[in-house]
Order: sequence, then C-alpha cells, then structure tokens
Amino acid sequence: MGNSTAATLTEIEQTRNRLERDMAELAERLPAPAIWLKRLAGVAVGGGVGGSLFWFVAHRIRNKAKKGREEKAEKAEKALKNAPASVVQSPVVQVLPAEWSDRLGELFESGQWKGPAIAVGTVWLLLRWMELRRLKRLTKALLSP
Repeated sequence: MGNSTAATLTEIEQTRNRLERDMAELAERLPAPAIWLKRLAGVAVGGGVGGSLFWFVAHRIRNKAKKGREEKAEKAEKALKNAPASVVQSPVVQVLPAEWSDRLGELFESGQWKGPAIAVGTVWLLLRWMELRRLKRLTKALLSP
C-alpha cells in the first residue's frame, strides 16, 4: 500500500510538471496579438460586468430616492388638504397687481408684448444711464482736492 501510494504521488507530480511545461511552451508559441486579444477580451468582459453592476446599483438608488420624494410629496399634499384654510397660504409672491398681470398675460397670448417690453427696457436703460452719470460726478467730487 505504501509503495503504490508513493508511486501514484510521484506519477501525479511528474504529470503536473509535464503539463506545466507544455502550457509554458504553448504560451511561448502563442503569438503576441493573441495574448493581447485574450487580455482585451478579459478587460471587456470585466468592464461589462462591472458597468452592469454599477448601473444596476445606480438605478436602485435613483428609484429609491424617487419613491421617497413621491412619498414626501404625497404626505405634504395630505397635510395641505387637511390643514385649515387660515393656515394655507399661497407660496407665490405677487410682485405685480392682478390687473397688470392679467394685461401682460393678454399681451403674451396675442403676441403684442414687444412694444411694452421695448418701452420698459428703454426706461430701465435711461435710469441706469442717469445713475452712472451721478456716480461719475460723485467720484469726481470725491477725488478733487
């Protein structure tokens, strides 16, 4: 039993050494482009798997965040519906009076907004020009002895 086991182990080691030599010889005979192609294929497969995993995780995170935002919006809507009318206020600050905003809306719808826009722009330019002249005079007055 001892001899046959030792002989079997020796035979296995010899076979392993022979296989390693054959693989090394095959690797040497393999042309360089084939080696690079093999490496490139490994990189492509690894990159594909890594990229797929990345996008899978990114999708999950994005969907969870979206679901959380939707839940928050639903809660806010419910709270707003259940709130008394005295507490609910418009979140929009109106700068223009309602009549002016109605008139501007009509001008935009009819396409006649260019005239008033030019008038407002001209007034703004004139005011800006007057302000710059005053600043220039003030600067001269401060710098003069």
